[in-house]
Amino acid sequence: MGCISQLSHHRAIRLFMMVLISAGFALAIGEASAQTDATSPTIYRLNAGSGFQQGCFPPCLCPLLQGANVRGTFTFTPKGSDGLFNRYTVDDVTWIVSVGDRELLVTGSGTYTIGGEFAVQQQLVLDLKVGDDPVQHFDSGLAPGSAQFPDINVTISIHGQVCFDTVFLVDASPVPSDQIHPYALLPESTFQRGCFPPCLCALGTEQPISGTFTLVNLGQGPLFVEFAVVNIDWLVIGPPGSLDTPVHGAGMYRVGGEFAAQQQLSLDLQVDDENPAHFDSGLVVGGGQFPRIDSEISMHGLVCFDTAIDVQALPAAESTSAAIQPTN
Repeated sequence: MGCISQLSHHRAIRLFMMVLISAGFALAIGEASAQTDATSPTIYRLNAGSGFQQGCFPPCLCPLLQGANVRGTFTFTPKGSDGLFNRYTVDDVTWIVSVGDRELLVTGSGTYTIGGEFAVQQQLVLDLKVGDDPVQHFDSGLAPGSAQFPDINVTISIHGQVCFDTVFLVDASPVPSDQIHPYALLPESTFQRGCFPPCLCALGTEQPISGTFTLVNLGQGPLFVEFAVVNIDWLVIGPPGSLDTPVHGAGMYRVGGEFAAQQQLSLDLQVDDENPAHFDSGLVVGGGQFPRIDSEISMHGLVCFDTAIDVQALPAAESTSAAIQPTN
């Protein structure tokens, strides 16, 4: 009976924490701005119908190796029309493929075209990095268009779904404005680059970093609430007389836990004109003050030469209020 009672207690704690996260987030965020500007990026989110398949397709007879669900977001920006087709750029693709007990991160960008003379046609073209694989080119070809646009439903693949191939079914819709949560970095956020223990080379000074990003609800699982992190627009403030350094990217954030509050911030960031790199906090204790985010991310786990960003952030409206509070 003692074990059953303890298990029930842990489940009650977990449920209570999820309720606090959801309620606190709703109260702190308020209403977000609607996606109404026809020329600005629209945030899209994958629907439950999206999927991933990798293996053999006809006419080959080897078995289909695996299929999995996909979740995540991308941004969609109008790029004009040629009279027959409307064109869009697709950026900040950040998807998670759950394959067994593994999670594959998918990142990339591309284009989307829709229109036609006699019937609606569409084409989605993306260059994607799936897990540790090199970047590969995915294309739907010119396919029948979605009658429900701006909703999108199209299949992309590397080899046209012939023999061994990797395939994504992209079923996506614009995110409702009340599920888009603008955030701002707080003044205590920092950027630091150099040598961390056990290496002994010099460690650079902490530099202020400012800017904004957006959280998008991806759903609540048994242990964690998950969000996409999009529209990262940060600036590392350089010393007097030097240039500031822009930082852009996208990623994921999850918060929850079974016995104690845990969080993970995982971002793919481009610092200035460097190649994009993966920054991760790992799954660590924290997140108990959500919707405030307090997380340190790095490229190599703060070992030897590394780049670290201490992300301290609040919902945009709340961060403005915090910034103007008088100090004692």
